[in-house]
Amino acid sequence: MPVAVEIRDTPPAELLRCPPAPAGYPTDAEATMPAAVRAATIRMATALRDARDQLIRLIGWHHATACKDPAQ
Repeated sequence: MPVAVEIRDTPPAELLRCPPAPAGYPTDAEATMPAAVRAATIRMATALRDARDQLIRLIGWHHATACKDPAQ
């Protein structure tokens, strides 16, 4: 005889918190970076942005209104 088992597919609440945006570099400061360091910084910042965007989309899939404020 088949048995139906309810599956909970909602992640724990701590995984559904909107990730904070990291603070950027100060706007009133100047620095000189070698090209390789600048390129690495851009790669890391782009990867962080992409991962944060993906996480926000995943959270939104579970709770459509969770991360509506872009400042979060």
